[in-house]
Amino acid sequence: MRDVLELPRLSLRERDRRWAAVRKEMAARDLDCLVLWGWPLMWDFCIANARYLCPVGGNAEFNVLVFPREGDPTCFVLMPTFLEGWRSAQDWVGDIRARKGTWADSVAERLKELKLDRGRTGMDGLAGPLDPDGWLPHSVYLRLQEILPGAKLVALDDMLEKVRTIKSDEELGMLAKAAELGDLMLAACRDTARPGVKECEVYGRMVETMLAHGGEEPTLFLWACGRYPYPHPFRVPTTRKMERGDVIICELHPKIGGYFTHVERTFCLGEPEAKQHEIYDGCVAAYERGLAEFGPGRKISDAMGAVKKTIEERKLAICETGIHGHGLASLEYPRYRFHALRADQDALKVVGDEFRPGMVFAFNIDLYDPAWRNGKTGCVFAETVQITATGAQRMHDFSTKFQAIPI
Repeated sequence: MRDVLELPRLSLRERDRRWAAVRKEMAARDLDCLVLWGWPLMWDFCIANARYLCPVGGNAEFNVLVFPREGDPTCFVLMPTFLEGWRSAQDWVGDIRARKGTWADSVAERLKELKLDRGRTGMDGLAGPLDPDGWLPHSVYLRLQEILPGAKLVALDDMLEKVRTIKSDEELGMLAKAAELGDLMLAACRDTARPGVKECEVYGRMVETMLAHGGEEPTLFLWACGRYPYPHPFRVPTTRKMERGDVIICELHPKIGGYFTHVERTFCLGEPEAKQHEIYDGCVAAYERGLAEFGPGRKISDAMGAVKKTIEERKLAICETGIHGHGLASLEYPRYRFHALRADQDALKVVGDEFRPGMVFAFNIDLYDPAWRNGKTGCVFAETVQITATGAQRMHDFSTKFQAIPI
């Protein structure tokens, strides 16, 4: 194994910044240790907290992190055959171990070594504001309680997610690379999709493009193709050969070094119908209104209200429209989505109804005309947006125009 693997990595200075910020929060909550259950679920979104403090992840790797308030953390991965690789892939954490026995057994043994088996331990993976179900298996929690009867296990709720809301310069640099991958993937779709080509061939070329330029699996990639696709992408491509007049709608979360951005576009093999063009123009108009309204110190709810007004003025309806944070996961803070407004109004109470420099979020607008084809088809548009000290900035360069592919 080479001493250093050629994979994206952030600096030790960035590590120290994060560790200090998190330990400050731990002290405020009187937590002796964190156990972050980095499970590779939901396109790796559930590993985000652990990966924020220990850059182990990708290709569905586990990262179960024991992070004491003082001293060095310990990362548990799935198998001993991966240990040397992870030691060479990053330089933040030196103590990387393979799971021994159950996950609970491994964690409990480390807490005992640290003499924290009777301390206050904060855990993610339990039900919280951003995930009311949680993801930690009940059997793991029960086993941990059984082995450590004196431990005080405390739900972290969204402590780490709040810390992760404002992106550092190094994070913004990684997200910029992810946005570039998204632009390349859209270009691959534009250049590959033709009548007679299978949907899965186009999808495959787009994934190949991401990976060939340093991207990482798993990631979210939704796809739909047909004459009148539903106004939100499905999950997987079919083996059908595409035809003239087909419309492609796709939602991409290009990913590199664990960081996701979000971009959506609508394509047509040939010229789209006039109504399809009209709906897409409404998507872009809403997007442009949002960019004009977003900015540091401005109210999120007011800006999104202006976006909704633009949509209504065009007599269009929302399948999905809103913003949600992006970084090591999707659906980070800030969040304000009209299709999930009740939950996101609660989210506003947590981080405040205000844009702040360093926030990065997807801004997606998936619309339809309820008076056309029973409202069962439409168009999509989305990009990742960064809030700067002076306003809002696109992170993508791909054209915002309807992608009518010449036949």
